[in-house]
Amino acid sequence: MKIGYGRNRIIWYIVFGGVAGAFLAGAHSVLQYYFPVYHYYILLLLIPILAGVMALLAMRENAVFEWGDRMDRTRLRINDLMQGAIIRKTRTPEFQDPSLATCWQRLGCDQAECPAYGLEHTRCWLIAGTFCRGQVQGKFARKLKDCRLCEVYQAAAADPVQEITENFYAMNYLLGEREDQLEKAYSEARVRGEKLAGLVSLSEAALSTVHLSELMQSLLESAASFVGADFGVVSLADASGGNLSVRVSYGLPLADSAKLSTKAGEGIIGQAFAGRYIAVSEDLSTDSRVTNLYLRSLNARTMISLPLVLREQLLGMLTLGTFTPHQYTEEEKDSLIVAADRIAVAIENSQLTGELGRDREQFELMEAITSDASTGDGVNGVYDSFISHARGLLDFDQASLALWHPEENEVEIVALKTEAARSWMGEGLRLPKDALPVGKVIDSRSPLIRDEILGNEYPTDKLLIEEGIRSAVFFPLVSKGEVLGTMNLGSFKPAAFSVGDVELLEPVTRQLGLVLDNARMLQDARHHSVTDALTGLHNHRFFVEALGREVARSSIFNRPVTLVVVDVDDFKPFNDRYGQPVGDRTINQISGLLKQEIREIDIIARSGGDEFAILLPETGVVSAAAPNVRAMDVADRIRALAKEITLPEGASPMTFSLGLAEYPSQANGASQLLEHANWALREAKARGKDRVVVAPPLKARGADVVGA
Repeated sequence: MKIGYGRNRIIWYIVFGGVAGAFLAGAHSVLQYYFPVYHYYILLLLIPILAGVMALLAMRENAVFEWGDRMDRTRLRINDLMQGAIIRKTRTPEFQDPSLATCWQRLGCDQAECPAYGLEHTRCWLIAGTFCRGQVQGKFARKLKDCRLCEVYQAAAADPVQEITENFYAMNYLLGEREDQLEKAYSEARVRGEKLAGLVSLSEAALSTVHLSELMQSLLESAASFVGADFGVVSLADASGGNLSVRVSYGLPLADSAKLSTKAGEGIIGQAFAGRYIAVSEDLSTDSRVTNLYLRSLNARTMISLPLVLREQLLGMLTLGTFTPHQYTEEEKDSLIVAADRIAVAIENSQLTGELGRDREQFELMEAITSDASTGDGVNGVYDSFISHARGLLDFDQASLALWHPEENEVEIVALKTEAARSWMGEGLRLPKDALPVGKVIDSRSPLIRDEILGNEYPTDKLLIEEGIRSAVFFPLVSKGEVLGTMNLGSFKPAAFSVGDVELLEPVTRQLGLVLDNARMLQDARHHSVTDALTGLHNHRFFVEALGREVARSSIFNRPVTLVVVDVDDFKPFNDRYGQPVGDRTINQISGLLKQEIREIDIIARSGGDEFAILLPETGVVSAAAPNVRAMDVADRIRALAKEITLPEGASPMTFSLGLAEYPSQANGASQLLEHANWALREAKARGKDRVVVAPPLKARGADVVGA
């Protein structure tokens, strides 16, 4: 009986309740009349029966409601599927469904290579390449018929609604697959049109450009993309025409692709070059013309090689290849012939004007570096000049100068410029020779290009990758037959440096080695001219120049500067008694102690045999707030250092006498500051030594004495 929904359902429940109530009332009266003793027991028996009937009705109603909910969900699901059929982006079927059995578990499958193996509750019939019934089932459309026999699929489509759902999924999947194919075909057609347009543009550019390597690289990449090539090279003939050398490459590291260089008449490329014909091989593994071991090691499948000819002159070869089967069409061959002609035009233009431009650039760069080297700024000056001018010719992100120390088998980074946010490399860093490719460059004395830094060839590769360096080029610096070091350039981009770049800079770096050697000798000579040979401190000449600069700076910025003169008491008798070697060691020890007590901005010099001078910029001897606190603190610490000197056994303790003078309160110029400091030192000697004496202010006549 159908009781319906809404108002009819309520009426029926009211009627049924009334009938049940009337039945119970009537039953109670009848039983009470005929069975006065047992009527309550009988009535109690009727109530569970009635409750059971009600429970059965409720279960039936619950089943009806569940069916209704299921139909509602199915309706929503079908609506979603239909909506997905309209909107392409949502057409992809839902592969995961918790209600589905896991196929490989249900069927006891052990094919771990199956794409559905290990996936839970998956519509495996929508996944291509599954291993159902011991064989690969292929794509969805071809295996669906077999999948309908599978118990997992049958359970998924057990009722009409589920079957409709799966059929919708099948329809969407097939429609989506076909639409993907159409989109792919359209995209390929559009890309091919763009490539043709780009090839035409590059062909036009070839008529005027002189940047040979850059243009050949662009033409090679465009040609490779047009035919779907995986790799390619442009090989140019040498002056004799007997050898072909790889100039630019695509899809292969330039260093490795150089192994494809060959001789005329040898191998498939050399034979095509010598015979001036287009060589095509659609199966390199069986082609007897392939003799190049590197080409065979690539496991390439096909190759096409075209001669570069201009006005009957044979210039080189354009070679492209694939790692998968490919049949070169006449259309592709015609397009590659156009590309080869444009490369030949570019080569001729480069030969006519590019060499002259390169020579001019090299000359201008060398002239600028030589001019800057004459300024006397030393090694760093030559390096800075090279970097600033080389940036106009090449694009690089890091440049370093490494000097070679053969006695320690190490290289030292003496100059570095980088665009990286932070760098592990720094000036003064010493590395084993083979930690970088500089060791190989030093041994071979030849430039080295690294097209791609992968992180496992040299110990420092991982550090370079973390810094962002992806490619590099290294030049040896040689002077008078001796390798001085290397000039290294790095880039954040892979394959950033070409053979043309090396040809441009190699003559410059050869001259750079000579300039660098001269600059180093000038720098060493200048260093020795202002450095004390025994202690390594500045000498008196340097100190006098520094004194004038600091006093001038003090006058401009209105900041005090103090001069401290230190003399070792009774050093001559000590030197006479123990000998000059002991005296020299003692002076060296004293200079080391003095350097420990000064700041980086302070200047210390050995102004005489046993006398030292110290400049304390922005430091006064006396201040209104705290008299005798700043320079005096330094002087007192220096005076106390005498106790730390290690002396020969039996030698008397050493002491220091110090004289202090401050500009501008105690002197009106550099020469007077030195004169007053020396006066204070003599006064300290006269008053018993081992003390500090401060020169008097300009207005006073005496001297303030502190010490002893």
